[in-house]
Amino acid sequence: MPASVLIALASIAALVPASGCATAAPCGAFRGPPPGQSQVQVVLEGYVEVLIEDSTPDTRTLYFLISEDDRISLRFLVDPPNLTTGTRIRVGGEYETDGTFVVTKLERLSGR
Repeated sequence: MPASVLIALASIAALVPASGCATAAPCGAFRGPPPGQSQVQVVLEGYVEVLIEDSTPDTRTLYFLISEDDRISLRFLVDPPNLTTGTRIRVGGEYETDGTFVVTKLERLSGR
């Protein structure tokens, strides 16, 4: 395995707690928005995790916010700036009913 892949995996592993699941809910469990926070403007802060799914015929980039015990799926209304795993960010927006956080504001707090 190339060294760059090993470094990327190590940086992701550093963000995941020893339990092996970066969410407060059981791994793979559906989590909706926190109670009372659907359709309410919220500001969140944490580290971004960027995953690239490369397959035929499509490639997609997935973004997650790692914040304390949560791993929150992010959806950007416009293409996000060049973000890399481990970058500390602050995002503003609102939750969708499926638990995805729709980002309307993004501030980079530190880069990697």
